[in-house]
Amino acid sequence: MTIVMRDHFGSFLADGDLGNKFRFCEIDPLFAQPELIIFDFVGVANMTDSFANACFGSLAEDHPNDLLEKVRFTNCSEVIRQSLSAAIWSGRQRSFRLVH
Repeated sequence: MTIVMRDHFGSFLADGDLGNKFRFCEIDPLFAQPELIIFDFVGVANMTDSFANACFGSLAEDHPNDLLEKVRFTNCSEVIRQSLSAAIWSGRQRSFRLVH
């Protein structure tokens, strides 16, 4: 399953509340399916930390092990890659603190 982020949010992923809603309503149901989830960032110029943390950081927190197996990111600019890396790292850290 490929999710083209620009089709959902335009070229600037800014609103953390929308990112959170998207994560819970659209992405979480996909985790129950065996299919790989590909987030395509073609045409996305920027993403706020708020959006990245609400959508992808919380996903990493709730699915720290599955995330690496289930999710791929494509067409990421360096700005998007850095935002994703920081959010996912932070989410995984929160997850491991809760477990250990």
